[in-house]
Amino acid sequence: MGHVQALRLWQSSELPEDRSFRESIHYSGRKTARAKSEYRRLQILEATLRIAARDGLRGIKHRAVAREAKVPLASTTYYFRDINELISDSFMLFAEKAREELSHFYDTINLVLDSIPDETRRRGGEGRSELATRLTAITTAYLAEQFSERREQVLAEQVFLMESLRDERLADLARSYRSAWIAGLEQILQRLDSPAPARDASLLVNVVLGLGYDTMLNQRVADAKTLEQSVHRIICMILGL
Repeated sequence: MGHVQALRLWQSSELPEDRSFRESIHYSGRKTARAKSEYRRLQILEATLRIAARDGLRGIKHRAVAREAKVPLASTTYYFRDINELISDSFMLFAEKAREELSHFYDTINLVLDSIPDETRRRGGEGRSELATRLTAITTAYLAEQFSERREQVLAEQVFLMESLRDERLADLARSYRSAWIAGLEQILQRLDSPAPARDASLLVNVVLGLGYDTMLNQRVADAKTLEQSVHRIICMILGL
């Protein structure tokens, strides 16, 4: 599948309700005929992501990427038409990796919801406070890992999303990336009887992005206690507590 076709997969502003988050984003840039060639192509994309996190998009140059990936300079122009395609494809690869991590997180949340009574899932039902505590623990652990162990990934995300405000080519990808993130969260909020699951999902995504930005800005490991308190407050508001 070519780059243009891959880009079209990202450009739907609304995802059908019956499409799961797991299906909503899938990296499908230009494919290569041999496994060795595909491996080299992925080497280049991974190197591009590292440079984006370290130096921003301004640091993504053919020579810099080739040096980071430890491949011949000609490889970067062989597999990618230009720098714009290299940046777009690296953003798609980043989103696919993020999708996999979020899918595991959402699966964990859904397992918790599967295990509780229907009454607890209903707004105003018994056991919502205990549910908030369980969801807080899971969410805090996930975010703490993202902000600490996966700092480079969070930095790359911030770089791509900020640059998308200036570059319309990246803006289409950023909007679809965000829509997919929201879609999976909206499904969970529907199960939790949110009166406005789409709105609440969007608000939660904004809060998480803000938390990530704050952590990166202050160049510190996320304070677990403060993070837990923030997450618990947000979840209580979402659950109507």
